[in-house]
Amino acid sequence: MTMLFWGSALLLAYAFAGYPLLLEAQARLARRRGRAPVQAADTAWTPKVSVLLAVHNEAVVIERKIRNFLQLEYPEDRIDLYVVSDGCTDATETLTERCGSPRVRLLRQTERGGKTEALNRAAAEADGDIFVFTDANAMFRPDCIRRLVERLADPAIGLVSGVSVYVDASGAPSTGGVYRRYEEWIKARESDLFSIVGADGAAYAMRREFYVPLEPEYINDLLHPMQVLLVGGRAVSEPRAVVEEEADDADASVEMCRQTRIMAQSWLICLRMLPVLVREGHWGFAWQMLSHKMLRWATLPLLAVCAASALFLSSRGGAYAVAALAMGAGGLVALAGALGRGGLARTAWLFVVLHLAAVNGLVRLLRGHVFVTWTPRGS
Repeated sequence: MTMLFWGSALLLAYAFAGYPLLLEAQARLARRRGRAPVQAADTAWTPKVSVLLAVHNEAVVIERKIRNFLQLEYPEDRIDLYVVSDGCTDATETLTERCGSPRVRLLRQTERGGKTEALNRAAAEADGDIFVFTDANAMFRPDCIRRLVERLADPAIGLVSGVSVYVDASGAPSTGGVYRRYEEWIKARESDLFSIVGADGAAYAMRREFYVPLEPEYINDLLHPMQVLLVGGRAVSEPRAVVEEEADDADASVEMCRQTRIMAQSWLICLRMLPVLVREGHWGFAWQMLSHKMLRWATLPLLAVCAASALFLSSRGGAYAVAALAMGAGGLVALAGALGRGGLARTAWLFVVLHLAAVNGLVRLLRGHVFVTWTPRGS
């Protein structure tokens, strides 16, 4: 039981603190030795850009998204938006056509094929040298596209990920998104080493020649950095390329369903790609994927083992009693969040929901459930 406690506790500590600290140490060492990549950017380079957007019943936000696109700080004759309707049954298609801009092109999939199939369709139609992927509810800051493209002037870089920030209904920065900021801090350090593990699906750019049509059960923002790495490119994060997403109070059960789909697709990619990465000699990136993604997704099972063993050993006092009390208190805070409390309680409950979805996603995958279609937030 002692081994179970310390083993699970150390794995949790490594996943959330040890791995980021190791990244920081290695990134500093690389910079000191001159091995870290130079953060070069060419502000004068303006290749043709195609923004690819898959939508399903996004009538609530599609007009705002199009206006946001048309106001970007990028030469108008060098950028187009491809909106692929994946079986929309609301007014999304009508509103898209009504915008009246020749730079906004509507493509239709009359039968639902899923987001990935829609993006494959858009990539086949688009004529840009750079593809930018985004979501309907993610609003670019005016210089976002320019910041993404600048980094791609470096031929060694094949993909550049932006950064999402949460705002409230008035557009002011939201107090939420702490976990997202923690993730972006990690990505910034991964950029200095091998490549980022997963792009921000709300805003990232990649070279057209690196795009390979994806299987419908894959999610593009996790797989694309791996594909770029395997053909000799690098995937990096650009913190100046910002998109804003309005923070919502989605019902936990709705978020659980959404995250379960995402996690099942993510597990599928990681389990299939890990042997490929190792076989191709990308040991560093494989270590990042195991530490940043797969180990983190095992948080709830590890917490359960740690809590059970701490409770069993709590009569000995010391670290065991402290751990048992701390995890018991954390559980009560999360329960309060499940019962409708806000603030820290809701954050704790959403933490449980997200990591429970990771377990549920793996179980669904192992049972043979393959996810293809999706339901956007607010739809």
